Amino acid sequence: MKKNVRLVLVCVSIFLLLTGGLYAGSSTETGVQTSTTGPKKGGTLNVGLHIPFATLDWQATVQHPAPQVQINVWEGLTAYGKDFTAVPELAESYEASADGKVWTFKLREGVLFHNLKEMTSADVKASIERWQRVGPKGASLKTVKIETPDNYTVKLFFEQPIGQTLLILLGSDENKCVIMPKEVVDASPEANKLSAIIGTGPYIWTEYKEDQYIRLTRFDEYVSRTDAPNYHTGKKVPYLDEIIFWIVPETATRIAGLQSGEYDVIIEVPETEYDLLQKAEGIDPIMTGPGRNFYLMFNHKKGLTSNINIRKAIQAAIDCDEVMAAAVPNPVFRVLDPSFFPPESAYNNDAREELYNQGNIAKAKEYLEKAGYKGELITYQVIATNPANVRTGIAVVEQLKKAGMNAEVLNYDLQTWVSKRRDGNSLMMYNSGGNWIDPSLYQPEFNGTFPSAETAFSDPEVDRVFEALNRETDLEK
Repeated sequence: MKKNVRLVLVCVSIFLLLTGGLYAGSSTETGVQTSTTGPKKGGTLNVGLHIPFATLDWQATVQHPAPQVQINVWEGLTAYGKDFTAVPELAESYEASADGKVWTFKLREGVLFHNLKEMTSADVKASIERWQRVGPKGASLKTVKIETPDNYTVKLFFEQPIGQTLLILLGSDENKCVIMPKEVVDASPEANKLSAIIGTGPYIWTEYKEDQYIRLTRFDEYVSRTDAPNYHTGKKVPYLDEIIFWIVPETATRIAGLQSGEYDVIIEVPETEYDLLQKAEGIDPIMTGPGRNFYLMFNHKKGLTSNINIRKAIQAAIDCDEVMAAAVPNPVFRVLDPSFFPPESAYNNDAREELYNQGNIAKAKEYLEKAGYKGELITYQVIATNPANVRTGIAVVEQLKKAGMNAEVLNYDLQTWVSKRRDGNSLMMYNSGGNWIDPSLYQPEFNGTFPSAETAFSDPEVDRVFEALNRETDLEK
């Protein structure tokens, strides 16, 4: 029996990867049709997307919605598997030398780009080199040279040993080292100025209307892996004729479109709507994971927040229970923990937990006195169309005011927020969120390259820790 199901994906990071099993067993009016003989190809999937593109160049950004959309178009040497380890995607296999200084990748043969050209090692070499130049995460990869002994072999040489970090960096869906034709790389030397969007994925980037929609169509010549589906990799079957991602930043509009049948799937719905949608006829709200880590970032180089006592005052003032209750009203979606990593992670720890969730106004005032604070304005920038981001900012600013700080929330559209975040003369504080499965993926947050050299934190001791982490080839160590 056919069943009309509309899906709402709630709150946390969603990566819409259309594989054989994702929609099997249920159907939409316009999507994959199922029967007793299995799924059949055809139909259009309409997706209500939560945010517009800041850039179409996934190699050059960590911004959503690049992963949600482009993961259907582009692929990399490696990708995340279902246990969040890095596993082969376009690579057939890989091997590290005993000293961890040379990594050899064997490529899958016969893989086609959307222009029907076969992918070779020359394309991979050019793509990696571009990602190193333009990518926030790519800047962390300091190869000495890349060699291509034949069409299906790529060798990366490093001055220092590099371990599993390499595989995770290359496959991270946040800023993926996607592989594109060499001729596209050659024509696109600058970030955010791609000459064309051509990948090896199951869907072709067919049409884009800025701030309106993206149309992807099935790549009938797609060359899939043959191993079992494995989150972002493994066997992928593009059943749908096309996927249309409608850019609908307003939550109420996305929900109304879902209820009317205009959209089959909507992404990133506030958790405040979860209980309501659970009761709605014909709608399945799905809470996915892993959870998003909310974090606060400062301008460490210029202005008031370059003073460590100002930062300590802010840290002391913050009551995380209160902030998170405002940001994430439904307690089902809320976890408070002093670690960068969630309780389920092997990396979770309680080091320096005494500095977390202090809510200590008196201590904050002591630090302000040490800083010589005279009531200067402290600004906190938020993305106006992101409700959780705005609620977090308002809650933090109110707590800072209680401690005697002259604090203010600045609401920006996404593009302006990104620009201001990189501007050392504008940025003081902002909050964002994400999930990093390995400590090495935090490195660009700390090495002076993100969000920009004008604002970012950099410290020799932290750099040494990351260097040791990156050199280690033994996962347990």
